[in-house]
Amino acid sequence: MAEHPLLQKARAHVEALIREKKPEWVKYHDFSHAKAVVQACREIGAALNLREEDLEAVMLAAWFHDVGYVKGIDGHEEESVVMATSFLRENGCAEEKIARVAAAIRATKMPQNPENLMEQVLCDADIAHLASDNFLELSERIRLEIEHRMRIKLTDLEWLTMNIDFVADHRYFTEYAEPRFEAQRTQNLAALRERLNRLKKAGDAKSSPAAP
Repeated sequence: MAEHPLLQKARAHVEALIREKKPEWVKYHDFSHAKAVVQACREIGAALNLREEDLEAVMLAAWFHDVGYVKGIDGHEEESVVMATSFLRENGCAEEKIARVAAAIRATKMPQNPENLMEQVLCDADIAHLASDNFLELSERIRLEIEHRMRIKLTDLEWLTMNIDFVADHRYFTEYAEPRFEAQRTQNLAALRERLNRLKKAGDAKSSPAAP
């Protein structure tokens, strides 16, 4: 699909918004994340033969789905909806289209709750990083944001346990994402478990009494 002018405007708008207003503590949900989710939406949506109008709408939702982070973590989906709605109205979009974009953004709130294929595409794209080659690096950025939200410093044991639980429990929604992402997700989960095992062994060794 040739990129619609509205998608180009959305990209520029989101990039400027994040550049000007992104808080220092936002380490993962930045413009790079938005670009990655848009690209994943394009890939998944094209593979599933989404109608062009649906693909455009889901990519608009992808650009805006996390811009609410500029105002804070809690409730960021609703803030994202507000900003997306304002942008789309300023650009003359129909209310029906705006509602579909807003619903897709809301579907990404954890636990994800997509109600149609378009929303499933966005939800899968948003969590595609679980199957990325640089997942371990990305997850450390997420850790910093979670620590900011919880106002605590997580130990490596706490973070690895939390991360493993999330990756192990997650399931993709679309018939494309599950087979496409599952192998790498499984590898990343195994890498997390190996790190946890090494950490526990090191802890056990330190706590063992010295030999006489």
